[in-house]
Amino acid sequence: MTTIFLVFLFITQMISFYFLALFYMKLSKFDDLEKKQNRLMKEMDDAIAVYLAEIKDENDKLVEKITAKTKGEKRTADASLKLSEKNLETRKEGNPPPVTITMPKNTIRHHARQSYEAVKQNVLQEDIEIDDRTRAIQLYEDGKSVAEIAKVLEKGQTEIELILKFK
Repeated sequence: MTTIFLVFLFITQMISFYFLALFYMKLSKFDDLEKKQNRLMKEMDDAIAVYLAEIKDENDKLVEKITAKTKGEKRTADASLKLSEKNLETRKEGNPPPVTITMPKNTIRHHARQSYEAVKQNVLQEDIEIDDRTRAIQLYEDGKSVAEIAKVLEKGQTEIELILKFK
């Protein structure tokens, strides 16, 4: 009777060790998975931080362009103000007012339309400054792999993958 009891205890102990080993393996898999998740989250945070830094740089460039254009408009406004002041001075001195030339309305519209198109083309060419994000998307559409794009743009592969996912 004791031998049967000892065999039964031995078998139950073996089964319990087996289940303990299974639980330990499951627990280690979850720990590895958690470490992998943390590493991926850190990579994502780094990539998003780089992406946000690029957006901030582009925003700063845009602000600089806008301030440069407004300064240029302010200069032209100041120049026209000076011209109108000179015209007032010449009128006060008794000189005849400046001669104004009139053109037919169609000619004015034609020149205005041409100058508008020219200004529009210049603005479009200035605004189409290709950034790394646009270049990455173009290279990907041309059939380049993520590794090749990363080498060309000198960026990380994870960052290029994020750019392509966010497009």
